[in-house]
Amino acid sequence: MKKAGVDCWDGPPVAVLWDQSFVWGLLCVDTLSKIGVPFELLSATQICGDGLEGFRILLAPGGWAIHKVRALGETGRLKIAKFIDESGSYLGFCGGAGLALSSPPALNLTPIRRMPMSERLPSASGRIYISGAVSHPVWKGIDPEIPVSVWWPSQFLLEPGCEAGCLAVYSVPGADFQVADLRVCDLDQCDRWDELEKAYGINLDPARIKGRPAIIEAERGKGRLVLSYAHLETPGDLWGNRLLLNILNYLNEASKTSGPGRASGGSRRPISERRPKAEDRRPVMSLPSSGACLPASGVSAAKKAAADLIAFGEANLLWSWRKPWLLNWRRGIRGLEYGSLYVMLSHMADLEHKSASAQPPMSVPGWPGMAKELEEKTLEFCALAKRLLFEEKIATHAGAVSKLGKVNEKVDPLRSSLFGNKMNHGGLCSALFDLIDRMLLDLIRAAGAVNCIIRDSAGRV
Repeated sequence: MKKAGVDCWDGPPVAVLWDQSFVWGLLCVDTLSKIGVPFELLSATQICGDGLEGFRILLAPGGWAIHKVRALGETGRLKIAKFIDESGSYLGFCGGAGLALSSPPALNLTPIRRMPMSERLPSASGRIYISGAVSHPVWKGIDPEIPVSVWWPSQFLLEPGCEAGCLAVYSVPGADFQVADLRVCDLDQCDRWDELEKAYGINLDPARIKGRPAIIEAERGKGRLVLSYAHLETPGDLWGNRLLLNILNYLNEASKTSGPGRASGGSRRPISERRPKAEDRRPVMSLPSSGACLPASGVSAAKKAAADLIAFGEANLLWSWRKPWLLNWRRGIRGLEYGSLYVMLSHMADLEHKSASAQPPMSVPGWPGMAKELEEKTLEFCALAKRLLFEEKIATHAGAVSKLGKVNEKVDPLRSSLFGNKMNHGGLCSALFDLIDRMLLDLIRAAGAVNCIIRDSAGRV
């Protein structure tokens, strides 16, 4: 289907794996709405049942692969593998791409592995250009080289003999591209990368990523996978969003022609008999009209605590807003987790208000208890986080502070309690995010829509 020369979507809804995607999941469904692709959010529990029945495409947003593996378990892995084997398509972004690989933690849906950490560019973020395989259908109507966004990607290891196609490779950095806390545009034609890498203790030179695969395609059974470390769903990335639509159209056609149709094959019931109409599920991208004020809830109290934490960090010059949904934080602290907490709780508060005029979330079994637990956990987390941030700020005066490793007797126990001892969040943060994950999905379903989380250039949600 076309509209004004641009391909549009005329396929069935896309399944989106919700669990452990957090802000990346919100961005994903926000962009799917903008490009006119209906979707249905599926929990890991649903996928472990028969949730994938009737779909042609499963989209896995970003987020830590290790937490997605934990949510899906072996049952979920087998269900997704069977879905692809029987002609389904899998599209993964960043953590969702890594989820499909064979390097643990992952689902081993393809033999392709991650590049070893020692060879990667591990702390890259922002706009970068990619060069496409222009003969491939996904590049129809798209310039050979386009700007897209990456947010701390891993990298693919395409070994000799690997049966995978490369749909795009990395080219040159864009204006806002960063490695760690360094803007590459401020280091134009820099000849100090060796010196900087020794000082930072990580790979920093953007030349390490040039020509490396950014988007790949692999086959499995009767189906296929498209895996992208470029976040094509990033809001405002017009070329990336258009490439995303092309990929979805390509996968939709491939799933129709490579085997029995997922939407109506065999004895399966058509989607229309099993789910609400697509137009009823498509997100509404506007806030609800103001009505009677709702009483303060655990969600609103949690949002206030998170807002106070963000203000604390701003006042102490620990971060500023880089995007409306993303902080730019000082190296050595956990800015991604703090920013994600605030964005998710803000979105939950908006949805809770909206759901009051539809299906109140209080009707969800156990909701009052979850709301109270959310408030308590968030208040505890934010109080400890302020203490940690203050101690980390003091510690930087004695030398460089990294996210991992020992710092001092005040910082170390606070970090362990809040985040555990690995890069992927553990500790109280993991328990809090798990709770938010469940509640946010309940709110989205109760409200019947996903509000746009892009508010204003000042970065307020």
